[in-house]
Amino acid sequence: MNIRDHITIGALLSIVALHTQAGSLTVTEEFSAADNSKNRSSTLSHWTRERIAKAPAVMMIDNKKPSASKKNPAAALTNEVPMSTKGGSPVPDSNAIHRQAFAEDWKKLETEFGDLYLENEQLNAGNEDSLANILAGTSSVYINYDVNTIDAFWKVNPHKWIGKFTFTTSAGDASCSATAISNNHIVTAAHCVYDTPSRNAFYTNKAFTPAYRNGSAPYGTFPTTGCRVLTAWVNLSGNYSIDTWTRHDVAVCNVGTNSIGQTLNAAVGWAGRSWDWPSQQLHFNAGYPARDVNDNFLSSPAQYLRACTAESFQQTTDTLGSGCFYGRGISGGPWLRNYAPFQVQGNVNSVNSGLFIGQHNLYGARFTSNNIKVLCDAEGC
Repeated sequence: MNIRDHITIGALLSIVALHTQAGSLTVTEEFSAADNSKNRSSTLSHWTRERIAKAPAVMMIDNKKPSASKKNPAAALTNEVPMSTKGGSPVPDSNAIHRQAFAEDWKKLETEFGDLYLENEQLNAGNEDSLANILAGTSSVYINYDVNTIDAFWKVNPHKWIGKFTFTTSAGDASCSATAISNNHIVTAAHCVYDTPSRNAFYTNKAFTPAYRNGSAPYGTFPTTGCRVLTAWVNLSGNYSIDTWTRHDVAVCNVGTNSIGQTLNAAVGWAGRSWDWPSQQLHFNAGYPARDVNDNFLSSPAQYLRACTAESFQQTTDTLGSGCFYGRGISGGPWLRNYAPFQVQGNVNSVNSGLFIGQHNLYGARFTSNNIKVLCDAEGC
């Protein structure tokens, strides 16, 4: 499903006011406290486990012939200084709190094995080094694999920072991927929260379900209380182009509490962020894809966290490419630098934006002072 091909939004413009000032670099939703309270209740009611599981996955597809990488030698001459923030841990008793509150989800997860890709003896708690080595990958070659089909991985850092992001369009429910970041925010792709260019409206019923796994939500679901995108994204026109749109395809959203009143950061912790780093980085690229790069359905589409490890390259100005096998649904999923399983470690350095069907690459914005920093400075991430 190409989200831009069939969504015709008119009524949504009356649901939420867009707030931007002359010369502002970002556009945000504006809700009153009463609106947020009403939205929280209706969004939590809307996103049953069944609806989360069935929400169709989306992706931006560039229908042009894939272009060659367009490296910019001048990029090395900028005054950019690589920057990053640190990730954080949840409250110490988060698992106990959520195990009690969402007992059915936890029971299902603890008894379901899924499609294991590692032998059982490799899943012992004392063998974390071998697990880390298996998932570390190598530069210059991508490795794709399922992640939380493996029981040992579904509730550990940094995997539980990543979740399924669901929302409603005029055509129905849809899903992307997103990541918990600081101050109870998430980061995802702009095309997962805001319809551009011709319809210019935020989607509704936006919610984040961290550590989602095959119909289960062990930490509950967190409705958004407001999302922010770049003005440059809102002002785009024409057809989606990886070379010109992707650098702006970033969004941050503040989220409220789950159904038991826990905040996102207290429940699962949060990922760090990095920006203005060189284009060539080793990334752990993860999300909830429903299809592969050839647009064929995967087994258990959009039900498990899946990942590729690859070394990124510069596609064009502030646009990264990276080898991967996955497609629709992985939109908005993080490209983590410094990934290490079982560690409070990993910096979101990009999010998935789009692909060329049939090409084994995904593309995302290079996080810079002009996108992620602008958004988080305005939003208070």
